[in-house]
Amino acid sequence: MGMSDYDIVIAGGGHNALACGAMLSLHGLKVLVAERNAWVGGGAVTAEIARPGFKHDLFGASHVWCHVNPDFRNILRPELEKNYGLKYLWAEDEITGHPFPEGPGIVIYKSVDKTCDSIAQYSARDARRYREIFDDFDQIKDGFIKTFFSPPNPPSYHPAAMENNPRGLRMLRNYNLSSRAFVEENFENKWVRSAILGWSMGPHVKPDQEAMGASFYIMIPAMHIFGQSIPQGGSMELPKALRRLIEDKGGKVMTGATVKEFIVADRECKGICLEDGTEIEARRAVVTALDPKQTFLRLMNPKHLDSQFMQACENIIFDDMGICRVHFALNEAPDFKHGGDFNKVAYHRIFGSVQDIVNHVAEVDQRKLPTDPFIHALIWTKNDPTRAPAGKHTLTIDTYPPTELGNGVKWDDVKEEFGRRQLEVLRRHTTNMGDDNILDYAIHTPEDLYAHNRSFYKGAPTGGKRIIAQLGAFRPLPEYSQYKSPIKKLYMAGPSCHPGGGISAMGTITARVMLKDFGLVSDDDEDFL
Repeated sequence: MGMSDYDIVIAGGGHNALACGAMLSLHGLKVLVAERNAWVGGGAVTAEIARPGFKHDLFGASHVWCHVNPDFRNILRPELEKNYGLKYLWAEDEITGHPFPEGPGIVIYKSVDKTCDSIAQYSARDARRYREIFDDFDQIKDGFIKTFFSPPNPPSYHPAAMENNPRGLRMLRNYNLSSRAFVEENFENKWVRSAILGWSMGPHVKPDQEAMGASFYIMIPAMHIFGQSIPQGGSMELPKALRRLIEDKGGKVMTGATVKEFIVADRECKGICLEDGTEIEARRAVVTALDPKQTFLRLMNPKHLDSQFMQACENIIFDDMGICRVHFALNEAPDFKHGGDFNKVAYHRIFGSVQDIVNHVAEVDQRKLPTDPFIHALIWTKNDPTRAPAGKHTLTIDTYPPTELGNGVKWDDVKEEFGRRQLEVLRRHTTNMGDDNILDYAIHTPEDLYAHNRSFYKGAPTGGKRIIAQLGAFRPLPEYSQYKSPIKKLYMAGPSCHPGGGISAMGTITARVMLKDFGLVSDDDEDFL
């Protein structure tokens, strides 16, 4: 073999891979990260894509779940903020805006009281129910955090713990409802229902997908406790800070380094071979932060794997909903017709009625572009003016189209019209989004996302569809949910592993599993909440 000066070799330079490498580096291990792109970050990348001087987050933007992650919150983040240039900007009051064609709209605040007051303008009953859900989360949050950021338990553990009392059974039933059923059962006002259901769409969950009711006890309530933030300068500042930490501890992060093959001998992963022929040996272990289809079906000699495992990798289902994103350079920030706090909000979720949401997804299922899409509108320069020239603003609009268009339609032929369609949705709720406010723009389709990151399979960023058969103990595959592959000394990280996609820094979980295997942390160190 060639290079052999590293304890750990990691394939892929996304933020999860770098979080894993950073945790291992802090425990004295020498880490090498190999990334095929000329930049690091994976799903946390910032670029001046619309016009020079205007910084847009190309993929993940809002940093929430990483702050729920105990190892990131208590170990990595303080280190990165103190020594490696990371600075988080927090939404101290307004978090998300939900403008509607009727009434004053709803704002989700850091304050539960203010949020309930906003909801009560539509329905006092719904405001009370919202608080009840928050109070339920407050009671389960420690268990949720432990479950979310630890290797998954067997699938029977959770229901077994809840089935022995009436309240537990009722909660278990709620968890097993679809998002739409949960919303329609628990809230009465059509616009409150829309706002709550819109949140459930965040992780690419469809409204009639069963067993997604649990998300309502987690997604919005977590905002009130842990908050929402963005890194100053762009989402990419997180992976850049992680890179600096790894390199400061004696490691190396290689860009433009495409993995050609995982080197396996005697059922043990020895290292990686790059496309240029360079072989890099790992003294202790290798980590793949690539999805299983890439890792095992494309980058490993099939003689090392049994046919049943390879078929299981083939069977992994990726989302059929991708992302289409339009990045704008603006003269001025959008001015919302609702006024007031809506013009303080940097992140807007613009959804029609529940039926509109259902219609959107139905068209996606038919591989058609949604006729009247829901959108997210992100104006991060409201919180971080360093992302644009003085007095100017950035805007990103996105929605969920099909990953593959039907009837032979090509993205290059329709992306301009579909980008305009998304802009028209925003224009219904704003006063100043005419063409004269737009300096420039760039459109990213699912094809563009896939070209940027091969783990965004066909433009779906979730690492695998969030269905029961691919969550928890089944993620990425049954028998392999503990971050260990069938090949010895080859560990797994990334969104294909539990807990899934999003900026969660879940690579810390993989790192903790490895550190235990190496004897560098003990079982007594398990309580890290």
